[in-house]
Amino acid sequence: MEELRSIASRFDVIINPGFGPLPDQSKALVLGLGDRKKANPSLSVPHIIQQSGTSNLADRPHSMAQRKLQHEFNDFDSGEIYEYEKKLNVEEPYPQRTAELSVIDTAEEEGIKATVIMSPTIYGPGLGPVKKTSIQIPILIQTALREGEPVVVGDGTQEWDHVRVTDLADLFGLMLSKIIKGEDLGTGKDGIYFSETGRCSWEDLAKYIAEEGVRLGKLESSRVKHLELGDAARAYGMPDMVEFIELGFASNSRTVSDKTKKLGWKPKDGNEGWRKGVEEDWQEVLKAAGDASALLYKE
Repeated sequence: MEELRSIASRFDVIINPGFGPLPDQSKALVLGLGDRKKANPSLSVPHIIQQSGTSNLADRPHSMAQRKLQHEFNDFDSGEIYEYEKKLNVEEPYPQRTAELSVIDTAEEEGIKATVIMSPTIYGPGLGPVKKTSIQIPILIQTALREGEPVVVGDGTQEWDHVRVTDLADLFGLMLSKIIKGEDLGTGKDGIYFSETGRCSWEDLAKYIAEEGVRLGKLESSRVKHLELGDAARAYGMPDMVEFIELGFASNSRTVSDKTKKLGWKPKDGNEGWRKGVEEDWQEVLKAAGDASALLYKE
Protein backbone atom coordinates (compact mmCIF):
# COMPACT_ATOMS: atom_id res chain seq x y z
CA MET A 1 0.00 0.00 0.00
CA GLU A 2 2.92 2.34 0.64
CA GLU A 3 3.96 2.17 -3.01
CA LEU A 4 0.41 2.98 -4.13
CA ARG A 5 0.30 5.88 -1.66
CA SER A 6 3.63 7.16 -2.95
CA ILE A 7 2.45 7.04 -6.56
CA ALA A 8 -0.78 8.86 -5.66
CA SER A 9 1.21 11.66 -4.00
CA ARG A 10 2.52 12.72 -7.42
CA PHE A 11 -0.88 13.70 -8.81
CA ASP A 12 -3.41 16.49 -8.38
CA VAL A 13 -6.39 14.43 -9.57
CA ILE A 14 -6.93 10.67 -9.45
CA ILE A 15 -9.73 8.82 -11.22
CA ASN A 16 -10.31 5.37 -9.72
CA PRO A 17 -12.78 3.76 -12.16
CA GLY A 18 -11.99 0.10 -11.54
CA PHE A 19 -13.86 -2.66 -9.73
CA GLY A 20 -14.68 -1.11 -6.38
CA PRO A 21 -14.33 -3.54 -3.44
CA LEU A 22 -10.75 -2.67 -2.51
CA PRO A 23 -10.95 -0.55 0.66
CA ASP A 24 -7.25 -0.53 1.54
CA GLN A 25 -6.14 0.35 -1.97
CA SER A 26 -8.74 3.10 -2.28
CA LYS A 27 -7.71 4.58 1.07
CA ALA A 28 -4.04 4.50 0.02
CA LEU A 29 -4.87 6.67 -3.00
CA VAL A 30 -6.57 9.22 -0.75
CA LEU A 31 -3.70 9.23 1.74
CA GLY A 32 -1.29 9.83 -1.14
CA LEU A 33 -3.28 12.86 -2.23
CA GLY A 34 -3.22 14.02 1.38
CA ASP A 35 0.57 13.74 1.37
CA ARG A 36 0.68 15.87 -1.77
CA LYS A 37 -1.46 18.54 -0.14
CA LYS A 38 0.79 18.67 2.92
CA ALA A 39 3.95 18.88 0.78
CA ASN A 40 2.49 21.48 -1.62
CA PRO A 41 0.07 23.68 0.34
CA SER A 42 0.06 26.36 -2.37
CA LEU A 43 -1.31 23.99 -5.03
CA SER A 44 -4.99 23.35 -5.71
CA VAL A 45 -6.61 20.90 -3.31
CA PRO A 46 -6.15 17.37 -4.71
CA HIS A 47 -9.28 15.55 -5.85
CA ILE A 48 -10.26 11.89 -6.29
CA ILE A 49 -13.17 10.57 -8.36
CA GLN A 50 -14.08 7.13 -7.00
CA GLN A 51 -16.15 4.62 -8.92
CA SER A 52 -18.61 2.74 -6.73
CA GLY A 53 -21.79 0.77 -7.36
CA THR A 54 -25.47 0.79 -6.51
CA SER A 55 -25.29 -2.70 -4.99
CA ASN A 56 -24.17 -0.68 -1.95
CA LEU A 57 -27.82 0.35 -1.56
CA ALA A 58 -29.42 -2.95 -2.57
CA ASP A 59 -31.89 -4.88 -0.45
CA ARG A 60 -31.95 -8.60 0.35
CA PRO A 61 -35.45 -9.64 -0.75
CA HIS A 62 -34.71 -13.37 -0.64
CA SER A 63 -32.78 -13.78 2.61
CA MET A 64 -33.92 -10.73 4.61
CA ALA A 65 -37.52 -9.90 3.75
CA GLN A 66 -37.54 -7.10 6.33
CA ARG A 67 -34.97 -5.24 4.21
CA LYS A 68 -36.97 -5.37 0.97
CA LEU A 69 -36.81 -1.91 -0.61
CA GLN A 70 -39.46 -0.06 -2.53
CA HIS A 71 -37.52 3.17 -2.05
CA GLU A 72 -36.03 5.10 -4.98
CA PHE A 73 -32.82 6.97 -4.15
CA ASN A 74 -32.18 10.40 -5.69
CA ASP A 75 -28.62 11.74 -5.81
CA PHE A 76 -29.82 15.17 -4.69
CA ASP A 77 -30.10 13.43 -1.29
CA SER A 78 -26.39 12.61 -1.19
CA GLY A 79 -26.02 13.25 2.55
CA GLU A 80 -28.90 10.92 3.38
CA ILE A 81 -27.48 8.27 1.05
CA TYR A 82 -24.13 8.50 2.84
CA GLU A 83 -25.82 8.03 6.23
CA TYR A 84 -27.84 5.08 4.91
CA GLU A 85 -24.66 3.43 3.65
CA LYS A 86 -23.01 4.02 7.03
CA LYS A 87 -25.93 2.33 8.77
CA LEU A 88 -25.91 -0.64 6.39
CA ASN A 89 -22.17 -1.09 6.75
CA VAL A 90 -22.43 -1.34 10.54
CA GLU A 91 -25.08 -4.05 10.15
CA GLU A 92 -23.33 -5.84 7.30
CA PRO A 93 -19.87 -4.79 6.06
CA TYR A 94 -19.63 -4.93 2.27
CA PRO A 95 -16.22 -4.34 0.62
CA GLN A 96 -17.36 -1.98 -2.13
CA ARG A 97 -19.39 0.11 0.32
CA THR A 98 -16.51 0.06 2.80
CA ALA A 99 -14.19 1.37 0.07
CA GLU A 100 -16.54 4.19 -0.86
CA LEU A 101 -17.10 5.28 2.73
CA SER A 102 -13.37 5.07 3.43
CA VAL A 103 -12.65 7.37 0.50
CA ILE A 104 -15.20 9.94 1.68
CA ASP A 105 -14.16 9.82 5.34
CA THR A 106 -10.40 9.75 4.74
CA ALA A 107 -10.66 12.61 2.25
CA GLU A 108 -12.39 14.71 4.89
CA GLU A 109 -9.67 13.87 7.42
CA GLU A 110 -6.90 14.69 4.92
CA GLY A 111 -8.52 17.90 3.70
CA ILE A 112 -8.82 16.78 0.09
CA LYS A 113 -11.83 16.50 -2.21
CA ALA A 114 -13.63 13.25 -3.02
CA THR A 115 -16.46 12.69 -5.49
CA VAL A 116 -18.19 9.32 -5.93
CA ILE A 117 -19.96 7.94 -8.99
CA MET A 118 -22.29 5.11 -8.00
CA SER A 119 -23.00 3.07 -11.13
CA PRO A 120 -25.72 0.48 -11.76
CA THR A 121 -25.45 -2.38 -14.27
CA ILE A 122 -22.94 -1.33 -16.93
CA TYR A 123 -23.55 -2.60 -20.44
CA GLY A 124 -22.07 -2.39 -23.91
CA PRO A 125 -18.50 -2.95 -25.11
CA GLY A 126 -15.73 -0.75 -23.77
CA LEU A 127 -13.32 1.00 -26.11
CA GLY A 128 -10.13 0.06 -24.25
CA PRO A 129 -7.49 -2.37 -25.52
CA VAL A 130 -8.08 -5.21 -23.04
CA LYS A 131 -11.28 -5.74 -21.06
CA LYS A 132 -14.38 -5.09 -23.15
CA THR A 133 -17.23 -6.04 -20.82
CA SER A 134 -18.46 -5.39 -17.30
CA ILE A 135 -19.59 -8.06 -14.82
CA GLN A 136 -23.29 -8.77 -14.45
CA ILE A 137 -24.57 -9.30 -18.00
CA PRO A 138 -21.57 -11.41 -19.12
CA ILE A 139 -22.01 -13.68 -16.08
CA LEU A 140 -25.69 -14.13 -16.94
CA ILE A 141 -24.82 -14.90 -20.57
CA GLN A 142 -22.11 -17.39 -19.60
CA THR A 143 -24.57 -19.06 -17.23
CA ALA A 144 -27.14 -19.30 -20.02
CA LEU A 145 -24.56 -21.02 -22.22
CA ARG A 146 -23.74 -23.55 -19.49
CA GLU A 147 -27.31 -24.18 -18.35
CA GLY A 148 -28.98 -23.97 -21.76
CA GLU A 149 -31.16 -21.06 -20.59
CA PRO A 150 -30.74 -17.89 -18.49
CA VAL A 151 -31.11 -18.23 -14.73
CA VAL A 152 -32.86 -15.76 -12.43
CA VAL A 153 -33.38 -15.87 -8.68
CA GLY A 154 -36.99 -16.36 -7.63
CA ASP A 155 -39.54 -14.56 -9.76
CA GLY A 156 -36.99 -12.03 -11.02
CA THR A 157 -39.26 -9.03 -10.45
CA GLN A 158 -36.59 -7.04 -8.59
CA GLU A 159 -35.30 -4.00 -10.48
CA TRP A 160 -31.95 -2.40 -11.18
CA ASP A 161 -30.89 0.56 -13.30
CA HIS A 162 -28.33 0.51 -16.09
CA VAL A 163 -25.91 2.71 -18.05
CA ARG A 164 -23.91 2.27 -21.25
CA VAL A 165 -20.18 2.19 -20.56
CA THR A 166 -19.43 5.01 -23.02
CA ASP A 167 -22.00 7.27 -21.34
CA LEU A 168 -20.37 6.50 -18.00
CA ALA A 169 -16.97 7.37 -19.46
CA ASP A 170 -18.41 10.69 -20.62
CA LEU A 171 -19.49 11.40 -17.03
CA PHE A 172 -15.95 10.85 -15.76
CA GLY A 173 -14.73 13.21 -18.48
CA LEU A 174 -17.29 15.85 -17.54
CA MET A 175 -16.29 15.73 -13.88
CA LEU A 176 -12.59 15.91 -14.71
CA SER A 177 -13.25 18.93 -16.91
CA LYS A 178 -15.06 20.70 -14.06
CA ILE A 179 -12.22 19.97 -11.65
CA ILE A 180 -9.64 21.37 -14.08
CA LYS A 181 -11.73 24.49 -14.69
CA GLY A 182 -12.39 24.99 -10.98
CA GLU A 183 -16.15 24.68 -11.48
CA ASP A 184 -18.61 23.49 -8.87
CA LEU A 185 -18.66 19.75 -8.18
CA GLY A 186 -20.08 18.08 -5.10
CA THR A 187 -17.56 16.51 -2.74
CA GLY A 188 -17.50 14.48 0.45
CA LYS A 189 -20.87 13.52 1.89
CA ASP A 190 -22.49 15.80 -0.68
CA GLY A 191 -20.46 14.33 -3.53
CA ILE A 192 -22.34 11.11 -4.33
CA TYR A 193 -23.65 11.00 -7.91
CA PHE A 194 -25.71 8.32 -9.67
CA SER A 195 -25.34 7.37 -13.34
CA GLU A 196 -28.54 5.59 -14.37
CA THR A 197 -30.18 6.01 -17.77
CA GLY A 198 -32.92 3.36 -17.51
CA ARG A 199 -34.35 0.51 -15.45
CA CYS A 200 -35.13 -3.18 -15.95
CA SER A 201 -36.17 -6.22 -13.92
CA TRP A 202 -33.90 -9.25 -13.72
CA GLU A 203 -36.65 -11.30 -15.38
CA ASP A 204 -36.82 -8.95 -18.37
CA LEU A 205 -33.04 -8.92 -18.69
CA ALA A 206 -33.02 -12.73 -18.68
CA LYS A 207 -35.67 -12.73 -21.42
CA TYR A 208 -33.56 -10.40 -23.57
CA ILE A 209 -30.56 -12.68 -23.07
CA ALA A 210 -32.62 -15.74 -23.99
CA GLU A 211 -34.10 -14.18 -27.11
CA GLU A 212 -30.71 -13.02 -28.34
CA GLY A 213 -29.21 -16.42 -27.58
CA VAL A 214 -31.86 -18.07 -29.74
CA ARG A 215 -31.30 -15.54 -32.53
CA LEU A 216 -27.58 -16.30 -32.47
CA GLY A 217 -28.20 -20.05 -32.47
CA LYS A 218 -26.57 -20.48 -29.05
CA LEU A 219 -29.74 -21.35 -27.11
CA GLU A 220 -32.52 -23.70 -28.17
CA SER A 221 -35.41 -21.79 -26.59
CA SER A 222 -36.23 -18.45 -24.99
CA ARG A 223 -37.22 -20.02 -21.68
CA VAL A 224 -35.91 -18.57 -18.42
CA LYS A 225 -34.99 -20.84 -15.50
CA HIS A 226 -36.14 -19.69 -12.04
CA LEU A 227 -34.08 -20.99 -9.11
CA GLU A 228 -33.83 -20.40 -5.40
CA LEU A 229 -30.94 -18.20 -4.27
CA GLY A 230 -28.48 -20.96 -3.33
CA ASP A 231 -29.18 -22.97 -6.47
CA ALA A 232 -28.78 -19.86 -8.61
CA ALA A 233 -25.41 -19.10 -6.99
CA ARG A 234 -24.26 -22.60 -7.94
CA ALA A 235 -25.56 -22.14 -11.49
CA TYR A 236 -23.64 -18.85 -11.75
CA GLY A 237 -20.50 -20.72 -10.72
CA MET A 238 -20.24 -18.95 -7.34
CA PRO A 239 -21.66 -21.38 -4.76
CA ASP A 240 -19.75 -19.74 -1.90
CA MET A 241 -20.83 -16.19 -2.79
CA VAL A 242 -24.56 -16.35 -2.08
CA GLU A 243 -24.65 -12.91 -0.42
CA PHE A 244 -22.87 -11.32 -3.39
CA ILE A 245 -25.27 -13.01 -5.83
CA GLU A 246 -28.28 -11.69 -3.95
CA LEU A 247 -26.98 -8.12 -3.85
CA GLY A 248 -25.66 -8.05 -7.41
CA PHE A 249 -28.11 -10.26 -9.33
CA ALA A 250 -31.36 -10.55 -7.37
CA SER A 251 -32.00 -7.34 -5.47
CA ASN A 252 -33.77 -4.02 -5.84
CA SER A 253 -31.56 -0.98 -6.31
CA ARG A 254 -33.44 1.94 -7.82
CA THR A 255 -31.67 5.26 -8.31
CA VAL A 256 -32.35 8.58 -10.03
CA SER A 257 -29.45 10.64 -11.39
CA ASP A 258 -31.12 14.08 -11.26
CA LYS A 259 -28.10 15.80 -9.70
CA THR A 260 -25.77 14.23 -12.26
CA LYS A 261 -27.90 15.44 -15.15
CA LYS A 262 -28.08 18.93 -13.64
CA LEU A 263 -24.29 18.86 -13.67
CA GLY A 264 -24.54 18.76 -17.47
CA TRP A 265 -24.31 15.03 -18.15
CA LYS A 266 -26.14 14.18 -21.37
CA PRO A 267 -26.11 10.40 -21.87
CA LYS A 268 -26.64 9.35 -25.47
CA ASP A 269 -28.23 6.01 -24.61
CA GLY A 270 -31.40 5.32 -22.65
CA ASN A 271 -33.85 2.47 -22.34
CA GLU A 272 -34.00 2.32 -26.13
CA GLY A 273 -30.30 1.39 -26.29
CA TRP A 274 -30.45 -1.11 -23.45
CA ARG A 275 -31.56 -4.07 -25.54
CA LYS A 276 -28.92 -3.30 -28.15
CA GLY A 277 -26.34 -3.31 -25.37
CA VAL A 278 -27.40 -6.81 -24.31
CA GLU A 279 -26.90 -7.97 -27.90
CA GLU A 280 -23.44 -6.37 -27.97
CA ASP A 281 -22.49 -8.06 -24.70
CA TRP A 282 -23.51 -11.40 -26.19
CA GLN A 283 -21.12 -10.76 -29.06
CA GLU A 284 -18.28 -9.88 -26.69
CA VAL A 285 -18.81 -12.99 -24.57
CA LEU A 286 -18.73 -15.17 -27.68
CA LYS A 287 -15.62 -13.42 -28.98
CA ALA A 288 -13.87 -14.07 -25.67
CA ALA A 289 -14.92 -17.73 -25.79
CA GLY A 290 -13.81 -18.15 -29.39
CA ASP A 291 -14.85 -21.25 -31.30
CA ALA A 292 -15.19 -23.13 -28.02
CA SER A 293 -18.40 -21.27 -27.12
CA ALA A 294 -20.55 -24.13 -28.41
CA LEU A 295 -18.81 -26.47 -25.96
CA LEU A 296 -20.20 -24.48 -23.04
CA TYR A 297 -23.62 -26.05 -23.50
CA LYS A 298 -24.81 -28.17 -20.64
CA GLU A 299 -25.41 -31.75 -21.80
